[in-house]
Amino acid sequence: MTAIDKAKVACCFGKSVESYEQHAHVQKEIAAHLAGLAGDYVKPLPAKVLEVGCGTGLLTGSIKRLWIGCDLWINDLVEGMCMKSAARFCIPASHCLVGDIEEIPLPGNMDCLLSASVFQWLSHPQATYARLAESLSAGGWLVFSTFGEDNCLELREVSGTGLPYLQKEETIAMLSGHFQVIHVEEEHRRLYFPDAVQVLKHIKQTGVNGLAGSQIWTRGKLQDFSARYARLFACDGMLPLTYHPRYFVCRKRQ
Repeated sequence: MTAIDKAKVACCFGKSVESYEQHAHVQKEIAAHLAGLAGDYVKPLPAKVLEVGCGTGLLTGSIKRLWIGCDLWINDLVEGMCMKSAARFCIPASHCLVGDIEEIPLPGNMDCLLSASVFQWLSHPQATYARLAESLSAGGWLVFSTFGEDNCLELREVSGTGLPYLQKEETIAMLSGHFQVIHVEEEHRRLYFPDAVQVLKHIKQTGVNGLAGSQIWTRGKLQDFSARYARLFACDGMLPLTYHPRYFVCRKRQ
């Protein structure tokens, strides 16, 4: 597994601002499901909400519709994404927190923190969960999705690079010091592509190639990658790419 280079992550996601939503099919479904879980579990209705890693607003719009009139703050590592979401959903600039959620100052007395498809990028997840707990009011909620160890398994098998995804039990253990973990679920979703080049284009268009040690694709490396991917994973003439979303609903310990 490769280390997480936050500068490279920001660069890759920044380049995908305009292409992200057109190609982030699984991420849209994850955001919608996460919003549904928040609506089911978070009671009473939160007055002050922070979304971590808003991106182009896939979850932001659902939050605005779910909790009409809530005081919504948004964060993203990439300024362009944060500003795009703010403009799209009429969020004041004062409520845009640009930067690494592991480092920037956080507002206090939040009733709910939400995040979709972001926490797999945390360098220090346990310390960050503690920081997030501090920003929540007593009994506040943390509702998020991340990815499990089967995520992009095909890419990791073929290229030897990938994020250090946590086991479910590891994440629960990190959360349990500050939160009661009320609900956990997971699923596997697969996209299919006609060839390995289209897999790589999908990864680039959604920004998720922001990994230290990403390949420089010479013609020879690309041919080898394509051949290995097809040999190992081809199914009925198509190449799969696995997503392994995992969902957590947590409440701050009183």
